[in-house]
Amino acid sequence: MSIKRSAVCVLALTSLSSWVHAQSMTLLSNISANQPGGTSAGEVVSFDPGTGRMFVTSSGGGVHRVNVFDASNPSAPTTVGTIDFSTEFGGNVLSLTSVKVDPLGRFGVASLVPTDNTTTLGKIGYFNLATGAVIGTVDVGYHPDAMTFSADGSKLIVVNEGEFNPASATNAPGSISVVDLTAINPGNLANLPTTTVSTYDFSTANLGSGVSLNGLRNNQLPAVGISGTFINTVPNFTYANDADANAANVNIVEPEFASVSGNKVYVSLQESNALAVFDLTTSKWTNISSLGTITQTIDATDTGSTISITQNVKGMPMPDEIASYTVGGKTYVVTANEGDARVDDRDISRFGDTGGNDNMNPILDANYPATATGVRDNSQLGRLNVSRIDGDTDNNGKIDEIRMLGTRSMSVWEQQPDGSLVLVADTGSLFETYIRDNDPTGWVDSRSDDKGPEPEGVVLGVIGGRTYAFVGMERTSSIFMLDVTDPLSPLFVDYLRIATGDIPLRPEDMAFVPGSLSPTGGPLLFVGFEGDGTSTSERVAIIGVPEPTSLALLALSGTACLLRRRSR
Repeated sequence: MSIKRSAVCVLALTSLSSWVHAQSMTLLSNISANQPGGTSAGEVVSFDPGTGRMFVTSSGGGVHRVNVFDASNPSAPTTVGTIDFSTEFGGNVLSLTSVKVDPLGRFGVASLVPTDNTTTLGKIGYFNLATGAVIGTVDVGYHPDAMTFSADGSKLIVVNEGEFNPASATNAPGSISVVDLTAINPGNLANLPTTTVSTYDFSTANLGSGVSLNGLRNNQLPAVGISGTFINTVPNFTYANDADANAANVNIVEPEFASVSGNKVYVSLQESNALAVFDLTTSKWTNISSLGTITQTIDATDTGSTISITQNVKGMPMPDEIASYTVGGKTYVVTANEGDARVDDRDISRFGDTGGNDNMNPILDANYPATATGVRDNSQLGRLNVSRIDGDTDNNGKIDEIRMLGTRSMSVWEQQPDGSLVLVADTGSLFETYIRDNDPTGWVDSRSDDKGPEPEGVVLGVIGGRTYAFVGMERTSSIFMLDVTDPLSPLFVDYLRIATGDIPLRPEDMAFVPGSLSPTGGPLLFVGFEGDGTSTSERVAIIGVPEPTSLALLALSGTACLLRRRSR
């Protein structure tokens, strides 16, 4: 693995608490996402400018539907009704994971996962935006989740996560499905269930020349089932990448989110710590870039109420939601670096753990103390959740450098002429530091040992000719707004925490609506919240985003460029 240098710009954090900015985000409404008869709602939200309706996922307790609200008055959305998909798969529905509105206003679509998610294909369900009538479904890949349309509405990209099922200890191949919508118009929506769907996993036949799965992070050990001890060796994984590699290799790749730019689809492979590029013209994966590590300064302990951002730790970005845009003929991918472990958490332990199945002692190299003292003390890094399968730098089966999952930051990656994606900007410890200094009541210290504020969602929007990134902090119920017009120098613009008393709302998904399509004439940000399993916390919010004043941008124009080594 070669080492290259890249100039990485990070937001300067000196005198952060004294930064001055103009208030740019205004909470217009914060309402319950639930409707009668449902038990869980709010995670994913989409808006249709043509009908003024807001569509929100609702899935749980055997009820799987899309809740519909009239948001033509964003300050006071009202209930319209529901679109029910609970009878799909013969009623054996595990979840309704996402909802999206066609950019041409023809129809809406929901992604549906069966109970038997690793052996039964998932579906997408089409519905009429004006009437809410279900039009029909088509099969896609295993465990469909996120969806995105091409800007011209000619294609729908469905991200099929193929998520590991701990109950059966089985995997299915992760993939994307490309749905051809070129022949669909408002007059022939009945043809939607016959649309052509092409699904592409990561088997050899779908990889472009020179593209390989070798070197990606592998959190699915074939020998690990649902019982027994935790993973107790640090493997040096290489993928066979052969024609018959599906069962052993392809099945562990779990795509998370996609973003379309021109004829390219950019896909986050969260658990694999990678970004993949799919070419819609050749129908091949043309690049898979391992994201390596980013050294961050964090607060690693959840003991006490003081947030002490002093510990330097290497983190794997492992992005969740991503977005892409083009500047000066170059494509950039913006990532929310949440980090994520296996669904059963078998690949992580607390750094200081010295006993039980999650004992770190047997897998740490000699350069770490055997007991929880010094750097492994609870007051230092001992409480930090770290990977059990990463950080073996000399391939001797022992961890030489700990790796945390996620980097608590937003990154910008630039696509190179060879197709690879290289880090060019990162927010560093901005999110943690800003919340600590400016919104201490919004800080959840119990999450310091895990993923901090936990950036999960990111969406881009253009306002007044400038491009902004909105990043959702799942654990602090807050949204950051950054100016990314210059991809190499992101600028902090604004911060907004949305709360309902002391109840955590946990932003999961966001949708940006430009002023030209907004019922108010100004840009809007729709936010879906995961909540904590109660109807009070499962909500949706609508935020007004007026154009930031020049004062905000001028006051925050200071950035620092650091020359950083990273593995490629």
